[in-house]
Amino acid sequence: MKNSIVKFLEIQEYKIGPIQERKHQELVIRAEKKKSYQNNCPGCGSKKISCHAKGKWRLKKHSNFQEKLIYLKVKRDRSICLRCRRFFLEELPNIKRYSRVSENFIKQSLKYLSKNSFNDVGTVNQIGYQSLKNNLYDNVDPFKLIIEKIKMLESLDEIYLGLNGQSFRGLDMVLTITEVVCKELLTILPSELQTDLERFLKQLPLKIRLKVKGVAMDMTNKHVKLLKKYFPNALIVIDHYHVISNALLHLQKTRTTLPATRHISIPIRQELNKNREVLTPTEKQKLSRYFNMFPELLEAYRAKERIRSFYRITKFRKAEQKLKILKRELLKSRE
Repeated sequence: MKNSIVKFLEIQEYKIGPIQERKHQELVIRAEKKKSYQNNCPGCGSKKISCHAKGKWRLKKHSNFQEKLIYLKVKRDRSICLRCRRFFLEELPNIKRYSRVSENFIKQSLKYLSKNSFNDVGTVNQIGYQSLKNNLYDNVDPFKLIIEKIKMLESLDEIYLGLNGQSFRGLDMVLTITEVVCKELLTILPSELQTDLERFLKQLPLKIRLKVKGVAMDMTNKHVKLLKKYFPNALIVIDHYHVISNALLHLQKTRTTLPATRHISIPIRQELNKNREVLTPTEKQKLSRYFNMFPELLEAYRAKERIRSFYRITKFRKAEQKLKILKRELLKSRE
């Protein structure tokens, strides 16, 4: 049984002892390094060492199974070299000095991170955003694509990229780059700075850059010149999410400024954010009541819904014409 646990957890350099269960069904496995795993003196390299003082047992995160954490309970003894009389802390297999996690835990977290968000991985593994980010950039070069990603891009006839700046709980921004058709995350750059983005784009093979036919980005407009330089065949557009979010922002701004003139509250924030087709009859009646009182709000809501409808049009020219019509109507509007 113990051999099966050792193989399952990939801790062949350890011999395991008692297994305990903590709160929230977390497992704690006591593990001691095997005698075959020998330490050398960092000073003279001698193998003639002796234990000078026993270390304390400490918990190290090692794995995650079905969203339950598995800890290794290990100790790091203080040794003395019998040749040069130097004191040093012994090394443990797959656990760096002063680290609270094993190398297996870091690899597992990064594997989950390739398919999930920082928030999801942090919640399941009980690890902070900054630690995840540091582990990511310690083990992966964000400016250079791995071979699997390059092969995937080379196999495509046309490439469509998505650039999106993200922050976690208000901390520093990172820039995610995704192949939107295949829904494949390519890399996460450490910042939104143009120097970081250009450093990444320079390392992309020319063959891949020429295949890029479209790039979707946010409304900041700060990387347009750089993207046009490296992707000459690409159409650069603002992605659907940011366009609708901007329309909702202006709609809610209209809702909050109107009460200042008439001293009447307009408690329909959630109803305005919903799509028209998912509104319940009660919500529709509530909206209708306030639209009759505030025609400006009705016009802003209709503009938001018309912008949404553009993304259901399959022909670009037709959508472009409808957008121009909406633009003219809004400019002529008295509201």
